Amino acid sequence: MTKYGFLIVAAVVAVTFQEASALKCWRCSSDASNAAFCDDPFDQSIITEQQRRWSYVECSFPPTQVNPYTSAGQTRAVCKKVKQLINDKTVVSRSCFWEDVNAPRDSCYSTNTPSYIKTEYCQTCTTDGCNGAGQFAPIAMLVAIPAVIAKVLVL
Repeated sequence: MTKYGFLIVAAVVAVTFQEASALKCWRCSSDASNAAFCDDPFDQSIITEQQRRWSYVECSFPPTQVNPYTSAGQTRAVCKKVKQLINDKTVVSRSCFWEDVNAPRDSCYSTNTPSYIKTEYCQTCTTDGCNGAGQFAPIAMLVAIPAVIAKVLVL
C-alpha cells in the first residue's frame, strides 16, 4: 500500500505544480468607475466576468523587448498594490510592475511622486493574484492536499 500511496501523492503533486507561463496580477484602481471591488478590502464577490477578464491580467515582456521601468540589470515581473492619498482622497491601485531582482522588499516606497500624492502602503509580491485579498488560501490548500493524502495512505 505504501508503494501505491507514494505513486498517488507523486501524481497529485505533478498535476498540482505545472509549469507556469506568466505571472497574473490584478490591474485596477479604486477611483475608476465600476471598480469598487479594487478598494480595501479587495472584494472578488462583486466582480463581474467582464471585469475579471479586464482586471486579472498576465504580466510579461517579450524576451527581446527592453524593460522601460528600469535602467539596467535583471528584472522580474511582480504584482503591486499601492494605497495612496491623492488630493485628500484614498486610492488603492493594483497592477503589474517590473522590479530589479535584487530590489529590497520596500523598494516600491521609493518611487518619486508629486507632492500632492502621499504613499501610505506599497507592496510587491510574486505569486498569481497576490495583490488581491484571499489569493493565498487556494495555494495553501494545493500544497496541503498531497500531505494529507500521504498521511491517510500511510495509516
